[in-house]
Amino acid sequence: MSTVMLSKPGTLIHARGREWIVLPDSSEALLIARPVGGLDEEITGILPSIESVESAAFQLPTRDDLGDFTSGELLRDAARLSTRAAAGPFRSFGRIAAEPRPYQLVPLMMALKLDPCAC
Repeated sequence: MSTVMLSKPGTLIHARGREWIVLPDSSEALLIARPVGGLDEEITGILPSIESVESAAFQLPTRDDLGDFTSGELLRDAARLSTRAAAGPFRSFGRIAAEPRPYQLVPLMMALKLDPCAC
């Protein structure tokens, strides 16, 4: 794929061993990109003239990718927690300077699943 096509905002590319999303400030000479699943702090510039940049795509799931219900719940919970800076289950964490550790979120989620007591 040509550099012109790769520089379009929203294009999924593969560079530096991972997938990136091209951002609007990109040009043919300099791709401004954020890693898929990454944070705004990880936004970086990629020079296609120096680095290998390819078009990327995710393969569709097959029957071999199916798992059990517990694995699906675990994947869903992980996806929800990874998007907490955007529209995840704990929206209040979105714009504060502190970032909770994963081990702090597990007890919180367990407590939220409990029935409230009428004390």
